[in-house]
Amino acid sequence: MAVYDRRAHSALHTLGITLSHAPGRYSRYIETIDQLLATAPDPIRNWTPRAMDTALYWLNTTAST
Repeated sequence: MAVYDRRAHSALHTLGITLSHAPGRYSRYIETIDQLLATAPDPIRNWTPRAMDTALYWLNTTAST
């Protein structure tokens, strides 16, 4: 599902969320997406996990240009 890579990792860091490099990182990333959606304001709360994943992917790209 996720496009998790360095861009998504950097986007999480921009949001103040750090994932360790320990085993199970991808699972923690998916859990983080779920937590972000659960606490997000409308209309983001209604996004799919895939939409949040994609937004994280693009957040770093947009922020660095």
